Amino acid sequence: MTRILLSYYKIQEINKSKVNVFWDGLIKSLVDCGNEVYVINTAYFNKYETNVIMDTEINELVLSKITQFDPELIITFNHRIPYCILESFKNVETLIWDGDELRYFCDLPYIKKHISRYKLLSIVKGWRQNYLDFGFKKEQLNYVLPATSVISSDIEKTMNVSFLGSIHYFSDKLSRFINFNNDNIQLKFLLEKYFGCKNYEDYSQFYSVLKNYQELTNFDGTDLYHFLDNRLLVLVALLDLGLTICGDRWELSSFLLPQLAVMYDKKSVWNLEENNNFYNSSIISISPIHPQAQRSGFPWRTFDIMASSACLVSEYSSDLKELTKNFVDVPMFNTPYEARDLCKYLLEHPSERKEIVDASNQYINANCRWINRFKEIEEITGIKIINNIKRGKASFLSKEMNLKQKIISRRNALKFTDKLRYKIWKHYSKILKKKGII
Repeated sequence: MTRILLSYYKIQEINKSKVNVFWDGLIKSLVDCGNEVYVINTAYFNKYETNVIMDTEINELVLSKITQFDPELIITFNHRIPYCILESFKNVETLIWDGDELRYFCDLPYIKKHISRYKLLSIVKGWRQNYLDFGFKKEQLNYVLPATSVISSDIEKTMNVSFLGSIHYFSDKLSRFINFNNDNIQLKFLLEKYFGCKNYEDYSQFYSVLKNYQELTNFDGTDLYHFLDNRLLVLVALLDLGLTICGDRWELSSFLLPQLAVMYDKKSVWNLEENNNFYNSSIISISPIHPQAQRSGFPWRTFDIMASSACLVSEYSSDLKELTKNFVDVPMFNTPYEARDLCKYLLEHPSERKEIVDASNQYINANCRWINRFKEIEEITGIKIINNIKRGKASFLSKEMNLKQKIISRRNALKFTDKLRYKIWKHYSKILKKKGII
């Protein structure tokens, strides 16, 4: 039995009191393979941008729990892991598994300073050069795909076309950039060209032109990806095909695209069981790709859909196309118009749809179950993960420490003067934001 520490940041978990499908499947599979797993979601006690636990009492509790657990392997996603653990277990094999680009990792200066201690598991081939430029050596980098525990089942299909994912936060920085930039005509021309792209060459050329525009206009502090995310446009194109949207924050679309808000089903689809039911109840499930991985990588949900009885329709991904070429020709689109045409065609041709689903299932069962990833990690680390002697167990730091209640009680303990200052600042910050001062 190997003792494995998993550490990640997922703030939505606090309110849902459930583990997200990716980690839910990973944890259960590690346990099935005879491992003892300890799980930390740093969102229960930390801010997104830091690994340092500011509350000394929580810091001591976390360290004591992990010291008692005594991990033999640490896997941290996007380097979200308490600083006290990094400092106290320097000699333990530590893997960073990316879910986002390097720039979204927590505490990059610490990684650079201690870079030799890490091995990196990356889900996108195209990010390799960024890691090399940062200072990782070739032998530290490993292309390791995600996996899935979703199982195909023949249940009633209640959704024609489904999408499961969160709406991205609206950006105040982006709004200010647009409002106070005098060169929007050029940006308008570039975006018209982007949304009219038909093939990979056009996209490649557009990215270089837009990045050059970013440098010329001091596009500093504004996330370029907000301009390149066509998720809303793809979903709007599917409105009349029987679209169902699940995920978080889609009510925010009501003042911009009330049509999408109407298609939003607020039911909880978060853990493995809920994802199983969601995808197996879908005829088609669509997967736009976040701009940071566009044209190359693909989201975790891709394999979940392919493992189910739903037919995947994906935005174009060179990685996915290469991986599945000997198993299935995954339907892929470049534009919202293509997405609509594909979905409409597949809804009208059930036999072709079934061929895609069956071939997708075969690919997943052969290549994308957690047992496949555990074999790869064993080769990378030399640590045995597949232990068939007996079933292991999982422990969750949040449950043991009752952190949610502790945080709430601490917030409620704020002095009246502190609450008053906060309310005053909240009021005036809205005014200052409207004037573009902050």
